[in-house]
Amino acid sequence: MIYANVDEQGQQELEQAMKKTNDKKWYRRLKTIALSNQGRSVPEIAAIFGLSQAVIRTYIKRYNQGGLARLKASYGQGRPLMLEWDEAKWLELLGQAPSDFEKLETGAQNWTQALMAAYLATYEEVEVSQASVSHMLKRAGIKWKRAKARIKSPDPLYVVKRQRVEELKEKAQNNSLSSGEATRPPPDGAKPALLFYLDSTDLHWCPEIGHTYSPQGSQLKVDTPGLENPWLALFGSLAFPSGEGVYSIHAHKRHLELVNHLQLLMNTYPQHFLFVVLDNASAHTTSKVAQFCQDHAEQLELVFLPTYSPHLNLIERLWRVMRHQVTKNKFYDSVTALAEAVVNWFELYPIARFSSLLGLDDSQLQFV
Repeated sequence: MIYANVDEQGQQELEQAMKKTNDKKWYRRLKTIALSNQGRSVPEIAAIFGLSQAVIRTYIKRYNQGGLARLKASYGQGRPLMLEWDEAKWLELLGQAPSDFEKLETGAQNWTQALMAAYLATYEEVEVSQASVSHMLKRAGIKWKRAKARIKSPDPLYVVKRQRVEELKEKAQNNSLSSGEATRPPPDGAKPALLFYLDSTDLHWCPEIGHTYSPQGSQLKVDTPGLENPWLALFGSLAFPSGEGVYSIHAHKRHLELVNHLQLLMNTYPQHFLFVVLDNASAHTTSKVAQFCQDHAEQLELVFLPTYSPHLNLIERLWRVMRHQVTKNKFYDSVTALAEAVVNWFELYPIARFSSLLGLDDSQLQFV
Protein backbone atom coordinates (compact mmCIF):
# COMPACT_ATOMS: atom_id res chain seq x y z
CA MET A 1 0.00 0.00 0.00
CA ILE A 2 1.31 3.44 -0.91
CA TYR A 3 1.24 6.41 1.50
CA ALA A 4 2.36 10.05 1.30
CA ASN A 5 5.73 10.82 2.92
CA VAL A 6 5.26 14.20 4.64
CA ASP A 7 8.00 15.55 6.90
CA GLU A 8 7.57 18.33 9.48
CA GLN A 9 8.34 21.15 7.04
CA GLY A 10 6.12 19.56 4.40
CA GLN A 11 3.29 19.36 6.96
CA GLN A 12 3.48 23.11 7.56
CA GLU A 13 3.54 23.89 3.83
CA LEU A 14 0.59 21.58 3.29
CA GLU A 15 -1.52 23.23 6.02
CA GLN A 16 -0.72 26.75 4.77
CA ALA A 17 -1.59 25.81 1.19
CA MET A 18 -4.95 24.36 2.29
CA LYS A 19 -5.82 27.53 4.20
CA LYS A 20 -4.95 29.92 1.37
CA THR A 21 -6.43 28.20 -1.68
CA ASN A 22 -9.88 28.84 -3.12
CA ASP A 23 -9.42 26.28 -5.88
CA LYS A 24 -11.55 23.22 -5.12
CA LYS A 25 -9.49 20.88 -7.31
CA TRP A 26 -6.22 21.97 -5.76
CA TYR A 27 -7.67 21.66 -2.27
CA ARG A 28 -8.79 18.12 -3.09
CA ARG A 29 -5.23 17.15 -4.06
CA LEU A 30 -3.85 18.70 -0.89
CA LYS A 31 -6.46 16.95 1.24
CA THR A 32 -5.61 13.66 -0.43
CA ILE A 33 -1.98 14.00 0.73
CA ALA A 34 -3.08 15.05 4.23
CA LEU A 35 -5.38 12.03 4.59
CA SER A 36 -2.75 9.67 3.24
CA ASN A 37 -0.24 11.04 5.74
CA GLN A 38 -2.76 10.32 8.50
CA GLY A 39 -2.81 6.64 7.53
CA ARG A 40 -5.89 6.55 5.32
CA SER A 41 -5.66 3.92 2.60
CA VAL A 42 -6.00 4.61 -1.11
CA PRO A 43 -9.45 2.90 -1.34
CA GLU A 44 -10.73 4.97 1.59
CA ILE A 45 -9.56 8.27 0.07
CA ALA A 46 -10.93 7.30 -3.35
CA ALA A 47 -14.35 6.63 -1.75
CA ILE A 48 -14.33 10.00 0.06
CA PHE A 49 -13.74 12.05 -3.11
CA GLY A 50 -15.49 9.78 -5.59
CA LEU A 51 -12.30 9.28 -7.62
CA SER A 52 -10.63 6.16 -8.92
CA GLN A 53 -7.87 4.55 -6.90
CA ALA A 54 -5.46 5.07 -9.81
CA VAL A 55 -5.95 8.86 -9.60
CA ILE A 56 -5.31 8.84 -5.84
CA ARG A 57 -2.12 6.80 -6.33
CA THR A 58 -0.96 9.28 -8.99
CA TYR A 59 -1.42 12.20 -6.57
CA ILE A 60 0.56 10.43 -3.85
CA LYS A 61 3.36 9.38 -6.23
CA ARG A 62 3.74 12.91 -7.56
CA TYR A 63 3.95 14.37 -4.07
CA ASN A 64 6.49 11.80 -2.96
CA GLN A 65 8.60 12.61 -6.04
CA GLY A 66 8.63 16.42 -5.83
CA GLY A 67 6.40 17.77 -3.06
CA LEU A 68 3.72 20.40 -3.71
CA ALA A 69 5.44 21.66 -6.86
CA ARG A 70 5.17 18.22 -8.45
CA LEU A 71 1.62 17.69 -7.15
CA LYS A 72 0.26 20.88 -8.70
CA ALA A 73 -1.48 20.33 -12.03
CA SER A 74 0.06 21.89 -15.13
CA TYR A 75 -2.99 22.90 -17.11
CA GLY A 76 -2.51 23.68 -20.77
CA GLN A 77 -2.95 27.25 -21.97
CA GLY A 78 -5.51 26.28 -24.59
CA ARG A 79 -5.88 27.81 -28.01
CA PRO A 80 -4.89 31.51 -28.10
CA LEU A 81 -7.71 34.00 -28.42
CA MET A 82 -8.45 35.18 -31.93
CA LEU A 83 -9.01 38.77 -30.78
CA GLU A 84 -6.73 40.36 -28.20
CA TRP A 85 -8.48 43.62 -27.27
CA ASP A 86 -7.73 45.46 -24.06
CA GLU A 87 -10.40 46.87 -21.73
CA ALA A 88 -10.35 50.33 -23.32
CA LYS A 89 -11.01 48.88 -26.78
CA TRP A 90 -13.96 46.83 -25.56
CA LEU A 91 -15.43 49.75 -23.61
CA GLU A 92 -15.18 51.96 -26.69
CA LEU A 93 -17.34 49.48 -28.57
CA LEU A 94 -19.77 48.87 -25.71
CA GLY A 95 -20.26 52.63 -25.38
CA GLN A 96 -21.98 52.62 -28.79
CA ALA A 97 -25.41 51.21 -29.60
CA PRO A 98 -25.74 48.19 -31.94
CA SER A 99 -28.19 50.25 -34.01
CA ASP A 100 -25.30 52.59 -34.92
CA PHE A 101 -23.81 49.86 -37.14
CA GLU A 102 -25.84 49.62 -40.35
CA LYS A 103 -24.58 46.19 -41.39
CA LEU A 104 -26.03 44.62 -38.21
CA GLU A 105 -29.53 45.65 -39.37
CA THR A 106 -30.90 45.98 -35.85
CA GLY A 107 -32.66 48.66 -33.86
CA ALA A 108 -31.32 47.36 -30.55
CA GLN A 109 -29.84 49.91 -28.17
CA ASN A 110 -28.11 47.38 -25.89
CA TRP A 111 -25.54 44.73 -26.70
CA THR A 112 -26.15 41.02 -26.39
CA GLN A 113 -23.49 38.36 -26.83
CA ALA A 114 -25.18 37.30 -30.08
CA LEU A 115 -25.03 40.86 -31.43
CA MET A 116 -21.42 41.14 -30.29
CA ALA A 117 -20.52 37.94 -32.16
CA ALA A 118 -22.34 39.28 -35.24
CA TYR A 119 -20.40 42.55 -35.03
CA LEU A 120 -17.04 40.77 -34.82
CA ALA A 121 -17.92 38.57 -37.80
CA THR A 122 -19.18 41.51 -39.90
CA TYR A 123 -16.74 44.29 -39.06
CA GLU A 124 -13.65 42.48 -37.75
CA GLU A 125 -13.92 39.30 -39.86
CA VAL A 126 -13.50 37.16 -36.75
CA GLU A 127 -15.86 34.20 -36.37
CA VAL A 128 -16.43 33.47 -32.67
CA SER A 129 -19.14 31.87 -30.57
CA GLN A 130 -21.08 33.62 -27.82
CA ALA A 131 -19.05 31.65 -25.27
CA SER A 132 -15.86 33.05 -26.80
CA VAL A 133 -17.25 36.58 -26.54
CA SER A 134 -17.94 36.02 -22.86
CA HIS A 135 -14.44 34.61 -22.34
CA MET A 136 -12.72 37.51 -24.12
CA LEU A 137 -14.65 40.09 -22.10
CA LYS A 138 -13.75 38.28 -18.90
CA ARG A 139 -10.09 38.22 -19.88
CA ALA A 140 -10.26 41.98 -20.45
CA GLY A 141 -11.74 42.54 -16.96
CA ILE A 142 -15.29 43.37 -18.09
CA LYS A 143 -18.23 41.70 -16.34
CA TRP A 144 -21.20 40.87 -18.52
CA LYS A 145 -24.45 41.04 -16.55
CA ARG A 146 -27.98 40.34 -17.64
CA ALA A 147 -30.14 43.44 -17.67
CA LYS A 148 -33.00 43.52 -15.21
CA ALA A 149 -36.43 43.02 -16.70
CA ARG A 150 -38.60 46.04 -16.06
CA ILE A 151 -42.37 45.93 -15.83
CA LYS A 152 -43.82 48.53 -18.14
CA SER A 153 -47.09 50.18 -17.23
CA PRO A 154 -49.98 48.78 -19.29
CA ASP A 155 -51.93 51.99 -18.67
CA PRO A 156 -53.04 53.29 -22.11
CA LEU A 157 -53.07 56.81 -20.64
CA TYR A 158 -49.56 56.55 -19.21
CA VAL A 159 -48.17 59.51 -21.14
CA VAL A 160 -51.22 61.69 -20.49
CA LYS A 161 -51.21 61.01 -16.74
CA ARG A 162 -47.47 61.50 -16.37
CA GLN A 163 -47.57 64.78 -18.31
CA ARG A 164 -50.40 65.95 -16.06
CA VAL A 165 -48.31 65.33 -12.93
CA GLU A 166 -45.22 66.96 -14.45
CA GLU A 167 -47.20 70.07 -15.38
CA LEU A 168 -48.52 70.39 -11.84
CA LYS A 169 -45.00 69.91 -10.43
CA GLU A 170 -43.58 72.63 -12.65
CA LYS A 171 -46.25 75.14 -11.64
CA ALA A 172 -45.90 74.22 -7.96
CA GLN A 173 -42.16 74.75 -8.13
CA ASN A 174 -42.69 78.15 -9.79
CA ASN A 175 -45.26 79.07 -7.14
CA SER A 176 -47.88 79.58 -9.87
CA LEU A 177 -50.17 76.65 -9.12
CA SER A 178 -53.82 77.62 -8.64
CA SER A 179 -57.24 76.03 -8.62
CA GLY A 180 -57.58 77.14 -12.25
CA GLU A 181 -55.48 74.06 -13.18
CA ALA A 182 -58.19 71.73 -11.87
CA THR A 183 -60.12 69.52 -14.26
CA ARG A 184 -63.25 71.27 -13.02
CA PRO A 185 -62.18 74.66 -11.65
CA PRO A 186 -64.30 75.83 -8.69
CA PRO A 187 -66.89 78.45 -9.68
CA ASP A 188 -65.81 80.97 -7.01
CA GLY A 189 -62.66 81.90 -8.94
CA ALA A 190 -59.03 80.82 -8.83
CA LYS A 191 -57.23 80.55 -5.51
CA PRO A 192 -53.72 79.39 -4.57
CA ALA A 193 -53.17 75.65 -4.72
CA LEU A 194 -50.77 73.11 -3.21
CA LEU A 195 -49.47 69.84 -4.64
CA PHE A 196 -49.24 66.76 -2.40
CA TYR A 197 -48.03 63.20 -2.93
CA LEU A 198 -50.10 60.75 -0.87
CA ASP A 199 -49.45 57.14 0.07
CA SER A 200 -49.79 54.73 2.98
CA THR A 201 -47.42 52.17 4.46
CA ASP A 202 -47.53 49.52 7.19
CA LEU A 203 -45.84 49.81 10.58
CA HIS A 204 -45.36 46.27 11.88
CA TRP A 205 -44.29 45.59 15.46
CA CYS A 206 -42.11 42.74 14.23
CA PRO A 207 -39.00 44.57 12.95
CA GLU A 208 -37.76 44.34 9.40
CA ILE A 209 -34.28 42.97 8.81
CA GLY A 210 -32.10 45.17 6.65
CA HIS A 211 -28.45 45.83 5.82
CA THR A 212 -26.34 47.28 8.60
CA TYR A 213 -22.78 47.39 9.90
CA SER A 214 -21.74 44.90 12.59
CA PRO A 215 -18.42 43.80 14.09
CA GLN A 216 -16.63 41.24 11.94
CA GLY A 217 -17.27 37.71 13.12
CA SER A 218 -20.43 38.53 15.10
CA GLN A 219 -24.02 38.09 13.98
CA LEU A 220 -26.56 40.88 14.35
CA LYS A 221 -29.44 39.80 16.58
CA VAL A 222 -32.75 41.68 16.64
CA ASP A 223 -35.47 41.01 19.21
CA THR A 224 -38.96 40.17 17.96
CA PRO A 225 -42.40 39.85 19.57
CA GLY A 226 -42.61 36.20 18.58
CA LEU A 227 -45.78 35.18 16.82
CA GLU A 228 -47.50 38.47 17.63
CA ASN A 229 -47.29 41.12 14.95
CA PRO A 230 -49.86 43.89 15.41
CA TRP A 231 -49.55 46.70 12.92
CA LEU A 232 -50.72 50.22 12.17
CA ALA A 233 -51.27 52.06 8.90
CA LEU A 234 -49.31 55.27 8.34
CA PHE A 235 -50.89 57.70 5.88
CA GLY A 236 -48.77 60.57 4.60
CA SER A 237 -49.16 63.54 2.27
CA LEU A 238 -45.87 65.16 1.24
CA ALA A 239 -46.05 68.69 -0.17
CA PHE A 240 -44.04 69.59 -3.26
CA PRO A 241 -41.72 71.51 -3.25
CA SER A 242 -41.77 72.69 0.38
CA GLY A 243 -41.33 69.23 1.94
CA GLU A 244 -44.09 69.92 4.48
CA GLY A 245 -46.27 66.99 5.31
CA VAL A 246 -49.40 65.78 7.02
CA TYR A 247 -49.25 62.31 8.57
CA SER A 248 -51.86 60.25 10.37
CA ILE A 249 -51.84 56.77 11.90
CA HIS A 250 -54.80 54.41 11.64
CA ALA A 251 -55.70 50.85 12.50
CA HIS A 252 -56.57 49.95 8.89
CA LYS A 253 -55.91 51.00 5.29
CA ARG A 254 -59.46 51.14 3.98
CA HIS A 255 -61.22 53.89 2.07
CA LEU A 256 -62.58 55.21 5.38
CA GLU A 257 -59.07 55.92 6.64
CA LEU A 258 -58.17 57.56 3.31
CA VAL A 259 -61.20 59.85 3.54
CA ASN A 260 -60.30 60.76 7.13
CA HIS A 261 -56.75 61.61 6.06
CA LEU A 262 -57.99 63.74 3.16
CA GLN A 263 -60.31 65.57 5.53
CA LEU A 264 -57.39 66.22 7.88
CA LEU A 265 -55.39 67.55 4.94
CA MET A 266 -58.15 69.94 3.93
CA ASN A 267 -58.60 71.12 7.52
CA THR A 268 -54.86 71.83 7.72
CA TYR A 269 -54.90 73.99 4.56
CA PRO A 270 -58.40 75.53 4.46
CA GLN A 271 -57.34 78.51 2.33
CA HIS A 272 -55.80 76.41 -0.49
CA PHE A 273 -57.01 74.20 -3.27
CA LEU A 274 -55.31 70.79 -3.00
CA PHE A 275 -54.03 68.57 -5.81
CA VAL A 276 -53.30 65.13 -4.33
CA VAL A 277 -51.23 62.69 -6.39
CA LEU A 278 -51.72 59.02 -5.46
CA ASP A 279 -51.59 55.51 -6.89
CA ASN A 280 -54.41 53.21 -7.98
CA ALA A 281 -54.72 51.08 -4.83
CA SER A 282 -58.16 49.52 -4.42
CA ALA A 283 -58.91 51.67 -1.36
CA HIS A 284 -58.21 54.81 -3.42
CA THR A 285 -60.64 54.08 -6.25
CA THR A 286 -63.87 53.15 -4.46
CA SER A 287 -67.17 54.86 -5.20
CA LYS A 288 -67.23 56.35 -1.69
CA VAL A 289 -63.87 58.06 -2.22
CA ALA A 290 -65.11 59.37 -5.57
CA GLN A 291 -68.24 60.70 -3.88
CA PHE A 292 -66.16 62.39 -1.17
CA CYS A 293 -64.06 64.14 -3.82
CA GLN A 294 -67.16 65.21 -5.68
CA ASP A 295 -68.63 66.68 -2.48
CA HIS A 296 -65.41 68.67 -1.91
CA ALA A 297 -64.59 69.52 -5.53
CA GLU A 298 -64.22 73.20 -4.58
CA GLN A 299 -61.08 72.35 -2.54
CA LEU A 300 -59.79 68.93 -3.60
CA GLU A 301 -58.82 67.01 -6.73
CA LEU A 302 -57.22 63.55 -6.83
CA VAL A 303 -54.59 63.04 -9.55
CA PHE A 304 -54.05 59.34 -10.19
CA LEU A 305 -50.66 58.06 -11.34
CA PRO A 306 -50.32 55.53 -14.18
CA THR A 307 -50.63 51.93 -13.04
CA TYR A 308 -47.45 50.11 -11.96
CA SER A 309 -45.57 53.40 -11.53
CA PRO A 310 -44.58 53.67 -7.85
CA HIS A 311 -41.35 55.46 -8.86
CA LEU A 312 -43.46 58.50 -9.81
CA ASN A 313 -44.77 58.92 -6.27
CA LEU A 314 -42.16 61.02 -4.45
CA ILE A 315 -43.34 59.99 -0.98
CA GLU A 316 -42.12 56.45 -1.70
CA ARG A 317 -38.57 57.81 -1.31
CA LEU A 318 -39.48 59.12 2.13
CA TRP A 319 -40.87 55.74 3.22
CA ARG A 320 -37.63 54.06 2.14
CA VAL A 321 -35.44 56.40 4.19
CA MET A 322 -37.80 56.21 7.19
CA ARG A 323 -37.68 52.42 7.24
CA HIS A 324 -33.91 52.38 7.00
CA GLN A 325 -33.45 54.83 9.88
CA VAL A 326 -36.36 53.94 12.18
CA THR A 327 -38.00 50.55 11.69
CA LYS A 328 -35.33 48.20 10.30
CA ASN A 329 -33.22 46.12 12.70
CA LYS A 330 -34.85 47.71 15.76
CA PHE A 331 -37.43 46.29 18.16
CA TYR A 332 -39.67 48.66 20.13
CA ASP A 333 -41.40 47.85 23.40
CA SER A 334 -44.81 48.19 21.77
CA VAL A 335 -46.39 49.08 18.45
CA THR A 336 -47.37 52.39 20.05
CA ALA A 337 -43.72 53.13 20.83
CA LEU A 338 -42.91 52.33 17.20
CA ALA A 339 -45.54 54.81 15.99
CA GLU A 340 -44.20 57.50 18.35
CA ALA A 341 -40.66 56.97 17.06
CA VAL A 342 -41.85 57.41 13.47
CA VAL A 343 -43.74 60.60 14.33
CA ASN A 344 -40.71 62.03 16.15
CA TRP A 345 -38.51 61.21 13.18
CA PHE A 346 -40.77 63.19 10.84
CA GLU A 347 -40.62 66.19 13.17
CA LEU A 348 -36.82 66.20 13.38
CA TYR A 349 -35.90 65.24 9.80
CA PRO A 350 -33.98 68.20 8.26
CA ILE A 351 -35.70 70.22 5.54
CA ALA A 352 -32.59 69.90 3.36
CA ARG A 353 -33.06 66.11 3.38
CA PHE A 354 -36.73 66.47 2.43
CA SER A 355 -35.69 68.69 -0.46
CA SER A 356 -33.10 66.15 -1.58
CA LEU A 357 -35.73 63.40 -1.61
CA LEU A 358 -37.90 65.62 -3.79
CA GLY A 359 -35.02 66.17 -6.18
CA LEU A 360 -34.58 69.85 -5.23
CA ASP A 361 -31.84 72.12 -3.92
CA ASP A 362 -33.09 73.63 -0.66
CA SER A 363 -31.02 76.79 -1.23
CA GLN A 364 -33.22 77.59 -4.22
CA LEU A 365 -36.51 77.34 -2.32
CA GLN A 366 -38.43 80.45 -1.37
CA PHE A 367 -40.82 80.13 1.57
CA VAL A 368 -43.71 82.60 1.61
